[in-house]
Amino acid sequence: MFFDFFSIKIYAESKATDECFVGYFFGKAKEKLEYKFVCFPRRYKGQMSVDLNLPLSSFKEYLTKFYQELLVKSADVSEMTGEFMRYINLQIKKNGGREALSVRLSKIIQNEENDIIRMEINDLFQNWTSSLEMELVVETSTYEELTNSFLGEIDNEHFLSSITSRNDLMSLPEVYPIVDPLDGVSIDNFDIGDSIYCTILGFSDEDEQRKVIEEFPDHFDAENHNTVPLEATIVSKEILPSVSKNFVLIKVQIGAEFVAKSVVLRSIRLMYDPDKMHNRLSSLKEEANEEALSLAEVMNKYRKMNNVSVQKLEDEGKSNFGDFFLTLVLLLMITGLVIIIVYFFLLS
Repeated sequence: MFFDFFSIKIYAESKATDECFVGYFFGKAKEKLEYKFVCFPRRYKGQMSVDLNLPLSSFKEYLTKFYQELLVKSADVSEMTGEFMRYINLQIKKNGGREALSVRLSKIIQNEENDIIRMEINDLFQNWTSSLEMELVVETSTYEELTNSFLGEIDNEHFLSSITSRNDLMSLPEVYPIVDPLDGVSIDNFDIGDSIYCTILGFSDEDEQRKVIEEFPDHFDAENHNTVPLEATIVSKEILPSVSKNFVLIKVQIGAEFVAKSVVLRSIRLMYDPDKMHNRLSSLKEEANEEALSLAEVMNKYRKMNNVSVQKLEDEGKSNFGDFFLTLVLLLMITGLVIIIVYFFLLS
């Protein structure tokens, strides 16, 4: 089984502690992991009508709404949830941390060992309660599938009808950037000339489709669907105030001559190259004196930082060797002096 992301949605009930737990684990395969739970008294379980088969985004929304509703009815919910989340954090740290748990869960899910998944979750709960009844739903997705799920929530017809007067747009095919909710960044962080990963949603004509497939044959399946993300270059970017300030319109170029458009929700986090920018974007943005920092500028600063670090290490290495050599010579001189004094002392 191949997947890029996994989620485990959980509802559990403990008669021993008279508590219920509802929440999720969401992770990137063998990498990052996030989780959230709500803990509440069992007397409120009748008010919970969550469906564990909901898409994760809808499940998260329900979890937030349900928690807020419980807070109005019981002040204990906040304290119970806080204590339980601290407990879960501690248990995960004891077992190697979030990434270690993500690696274990990824391997178990990949092997389709559902009973072992249940055991792994039970192990996290075992020091909290000795008796637990649990329901869980495991789901996996690729970048492309996750992107399609976000895409389904956007009313593209509304936006397309709003830009019918734009002749430069209506003839262009559509693409959509690849979504990465854990490591991604907003479209606001991309600038003209930056690279962005996307999939082609459709072509304007067959000749155009043929040219792109010939240029990137490994990115399409036997039915000519774009199954592997393509790297595109942003050639224009604009906010559409007449439509909504929450969306950005971009034009991209893929390969030699294929140009397409996309209307991107600003709150969605998009995929970027983790090998180039892993954990660097936020720290570099804080150092910058400008409101926004493009990916090209980030990479330029990143390269400069790496060059300075390498030079510093080389200088420190030379300095450390010189200090070591002088110390060794001084030590040999002192040792020789001691030997001479002892020698003359014995002769006398």
